[in-house]
Amino acid sequence: MSPDSMSATSACLHVSWADGLSATYPARELRAAARDAASLRELYDTGKIEIREDLEITGLDHVGAYGVNIRFSDGHEKAIYPFVYLRELRGLETS
Repeated sequence: MSPDSMSATSACLHVSWADGLSATYPARELRAAARDAASLRELYDTGKIEIREDLEITGLDHVGAYGVNIRFSDGHEKAIYPFVYLRELRGLETS
């Protein structure tokens, strides 16, 4: 399911879904949930993803009708967050 609208502040991603539900995702939570190769390697090697307290969202890039790439102040900019995954993070129905 695609969002009706999506916006970000430095602290959070805000999504309004087509089914009328909405969700807010803090920057630190999103960074910890990144599933790109570098983040997964860090998680496997160290057991956690190191996240600065002052982490901020610095940009969003839509990836077609599939998801969004979120850029962070720590230089991380390679994780694509599929819309289905964002819904899963909030326990929302994905079909």
